[in-house]
Amino acid sequence: MRVCCGRLLLFSDKLSSLRSHLNAKLGPMDDSDYLRLLTIAAEQANAFLSNARKWERERWVCQRLLQGLNIPYRTDEFAPAGEPPDVLFRDANFEVFFVLDEGRRLNDEWRDELQRRRSAFSLSSLVRREAKPKRIPANDFLLRLAPTLRKKAHNYKERGMDLGELDIIAFASLKREVLDLNSHFPPPTEYLRQGWRSLSLVGPTFARVLFAHPDAPDFLRSNLGRSILFDVGISL
Repeated sequence: MRVCCGRLLLFSDKLSSLRSHLNAKLGPMDDSDYLRLLTIAAEQANAFLSNARKWERERWVCQRLLQGLNIPYRTDEFAPAGEPPDVLFRDANFEVFFVLDEGRRLNDEWRDELQRRRSAFSLSSLVRREAKPKRIPANDFLLRLAPTLRKKAHNYKERGMDLGELDIIAFASLKREVLDLNSHFPPPTEYLRQGWRSLSLVGPTFARVLFAHPDAPDFLRSNLGRSILFDVGISL
C-alpha cells in the first residue's frame, strides 16, 4: 500500500517525505537503508495481494469504512462467511469488491514495483513522474461501480440468494481519476433497484454510505449521505 501525497505526484517527493519521517523515528539513515525499507514494503504489498490473504484484504476494507465512520471495533468481531457475504461484523454482512482503472492488475503492478526496488542502486533511480489524475463528478464516479454490481446481482439472483441481506462496500483505488467530493451525489437508482441492503463507497481519502435501508445496521444508517475524509489517505 502507498500513502497518498500531492495530486501531481513525484516519487521523489514521497521519498523526501519518507526520509524525514524515518529520520525522526529511527535516526539518520543512508540510501541503502531507505532502499531496504522500500523493498520490504513492496514485499509486504505483494504478500498482502496474494490469494491466501484475500479475506484479510476484505476485512481491511471493512475496517477502513468503520474508521471513517468512527466506529470502534475489535479484530475478533470480524469473521469469514460462506461468500457471500465476505465478512461478518456484528449485524453487518459485508460483501467487498475493488474498483480499479481499466486494465490495471494490482498483482502485476506490485510485482513489477518490487523488482524495480530490488534492482535500484540509489533513491534517485526510483524517481518517476505520475500523471495528474482527472477530477470527475460523483455521477461519473459511481458509474465505475456498475459492471461489478450488475454482475454480482445477476449471479447471486441466479443462485437464489437474497441481495437484501448484503451490505456492499466498494473500495475505489483509481490512479487516473479522482472523485470530486464537492460534486452532487445523485440517487444511486440502479443499485437501489438491484436490491442490496446497503451500499458504501471507500476511497484512499474518503468514505461514504451511499444508501442503507431501514433494516441495515444502525451505524450505516446513521451515517447515510455523509462524505467523511481520512486524516491519512491509503490506497493499493
